[in-house]
Amino acid sequence: MSDSANTINRPSWQPGPFDWSALEMLLMRAGFAALVFYTIKWETGAWTTQKFPNGIAHFLDLTWIGQSPPGLGLKALTLGGLALYVAGWLPTLGLLPALFFSIVIGTLGNSQGAINHSTQMVTMMLLAQFLVYLIPRGPGVEKPADHWTRPGLTAQQQAIWWSTVVIAASYVVCGVVKLTNSNFMWLYDAPYLAVQLLKTNWSHYHDTLEMPPAWLQTVTQTLVDHPNLARLFFGAGLLVELLGFVVLINRRWALAGGLAIIALHLSISQVMSLNFLTHIFATLIFLVNVPGWLMARRPP
Repeated sequence: MSDSANTINRPSWQPGPFDWSALEMLLMRAGFAALVFYTIKWETGAWTTQKFPNGIAHFLDLTWIGQSPPGLGLKALTLGGLALYVAGWLPTLGLLPALFFSIVIGTLGNSQGAINHSTQMVTMMLLAQFLVYLIPRGPGVEKPADHWTRPGLTAQQQAIWWSTVVIAASYVVCGVVKLTNSNFMWLYDAPYLAVQLLKTNWSHYHDTLEMPPAWLQTVTQTLVDHPNLARLFFGAGLLVELLGFVVLINRRWALAGGLAIIALHLSISQVMSLNFLTHIFATLIFLVNVPGWLMARRPP
């Protein structure tokens, strides 16, 4: 997937095993563009106030986009920009509409009184790629005019690389926050999560008169009855988050770490009914990277 020219031009901070090929990155951009458009919460009609401002909502009134939700024209503009980005033409301009709506709509949604984390990582990846295409830098990057019009292989690799950095940082920060906010007692207190799960199961029953699946009741009760098992179960997820940086080592580590992250989210979905589909798909695109492995001519 790499050649000597790519290795020479590769930025010093980017490990060699991540010299993605042009076709590989085209498929990554296509997958990411679809994920971005899907992630933006276009139906903003319910958000006409921002009583609990978050982020830039502290300084700007964003309720206009709730009062006038984006129509077909603006959605078409966003899709057109993403198509330019996928094709590798004018990516800075192409990403701008998606980045704008992702930030504005996401911020307004998070200013309603409850923070939703489902879109934040994709928005940060969008911002990282936008900045790479906006600011030409590093060895092997073309002069600005060429870089902004049609970035070369090195610039495209930088954009993909910083997307993987965002993914890794997101999980490491999440793990560190768990530890610091709990005064490093999170693992010790993990059995209380099992108790909370048990309470959630019974709450669901009283709301719907439908018992959760038998296997879920068994798992939850087992975790409640065996605190150390609960620490092991939930601690495995914490370890995946804290070790998120390993996905930056090389392709094999990215694959292993990506599969661990997906397993973490699937288990959370089943046990806690918390779904992070955007995180799973971002991980599939940039870390698991099935097309890259299928196109590999030799092991990384």
